[in-house]
Amino acid sequence: MEVAKPKPDLVSVGDLLQAKAITQTDIDAAVNAFLANPRVGLFKLALGCVVDLTAAVKADRHATATLKEPTARPGSKRAAVKSALLLARPVER
Repeated sequence: MEVAKPKPDLVSVGDLLQAKAITQTDIDAAVNAFLANPRVGLFKLALGCVVDLTAAVKADRHATATLKEPTARPGSKRAAVKSALLLARPVER
């Protein structure tokens, strides 16, 4: 029995990481870029893979709440942004 492949528009950044289409270094660079400038917007993860970092974090309730929390530790903020990024879908370019 053949396993159905996910439609390209349903692939998340986490799926691309798991498939090794992008690397952990790419993810770390995106997280660092967002933490340095939350209005970064579009970010090129890899060739042909662009994600809207600002929209990804804004769409994630946990990430948004964590970043607004004044007592949140830097590691918690980093983890929340990374989680939002892994759930995000690349944008068409």
